[in-house]
Formats: sequence, structure tokens, C-alpha cells
Amino acid sequence: MPKTPFHSHKPGKEPKFKRCPPFEEAVAAYIEKEADKSRALEFAQWLKKNKLSPSAGNNGYNWYVNFKYIDYNKCKDGTYYRGTYHGCYLKLFQDTWHIFPSKDILEQILLREEIKEVLWNSLFPCYGCNYGCFSYTHQTEYKQVILGRVFTGKGICRRNPICLSNPDSETLAVLKDILLARKNSADLEIKANMNIYDYGILSNE
Repeated sequence: MPKTPFHSHKPGKEPKFKRCPPFEEAVAAYIEKEADKSRALEFAQWLKKNKLSPSAGNNGYNWYVNFKYIDYNKCKDGTYYRGTYHGCYLKLFQDTWHIFPSKDILEQILLREEIKEVLWNSLFPCYGCNYGCFSYTHQTEYKQVILGRVFTGKGICRRNPICLSNPDSETLAVLKDILLARKNSADLEIKANMNIYDYGILSNE
């Protein structure tokens, strides 16, 4: 996934701890615009109410909303492997908050016509995500297929290019529906020719 750009924090708002504080605590201290802060805090409360509170990451303002999966490619003593994957990432930088949906969640968002254009207008420039993006400088223009749509542009992350920055209420309402449906559905099934490490983020096409 794209790294949080450390240079994008105002002085005094850089991450101070190796382990992130709870999302709502960081939001209250980090975001200055009251309307943006209110939406982020409401989303945090919704996540907590629905037992989807994000787990904290390291080295930056990073949090993860996790879901369960079963891997039919891994079996021990007749039992298939079960684990969790990141359904979406929450980040703070550039004075506001951002949501990076995984491929699993993006596929569902694309079925919702009311915010499809919001999604396509949310391409994220990569800051180096350990998947080869960094070799493509921000001035390099290239063509890429992202979930069936062709884009030509500069600096787009080639691994997780969609970032919902400071999402509005309509976008959050759709995302809530999708996250809750994912939580209440059967575990994500990883079958032949699938890999959970690739499924949570977009493969290069």
C-alpha cells in the first residue's frame, strides 16, 4: 500500500510514537477543519459501534479495518488456514484524513453508480510502496488498466491507486454499507491462483 508521506505533516503534527494512538484520538488532535473532523469522528464511532474498530499500525498515522479469510491453498491436518486481511486503510496526512479501500472493497464500491465518479476522481500519487511504484517517477507518464478502466497519467500508484480523501457523507454512507456487508458475510475465500497478499491490493495489469 502507499506509504504515508512524512513530509506532508505540519510542524508539530508529525507522528510522535512508533505505535499509533486510537484513530479517534489522532483525528481530534490532527484535523483542524471542524466539518472534516466531525465526519471522521462520526465514522470512527460507527466503526466502534459495529465492532470494526481499526487496529493501529506503526511509523505514521496508519490504521487498518480487518476482515477474515479462509485460504484453501493452505491446509494442515485437514484444516484450512484462516486469518485476517486489511479491508481498508485509514491514514492522516496533508491536514486531513484518507481511506484506501482494498481490492475486495473497491469491487463492491464500483457496483454503486451514485459514487462511481467520485471513485474515479480519487486516484492517488504514489510515495513509494515497495511494489515498484517508486521506480516510476512522478513525471513518468504511462497507461494502466485499473479495475477495467484505462488511465493515462503521471505518478499514479500502481498497486493501490484509489484514495478517498476527506470523503463526503454520501461516500461514507456507501462505504459503511459495504463494510458492514463484508463483516456479516462469509469469510473471503482464497482459492486456486489467488493469494491473500495480492488480493487485498490491486495487481498490476
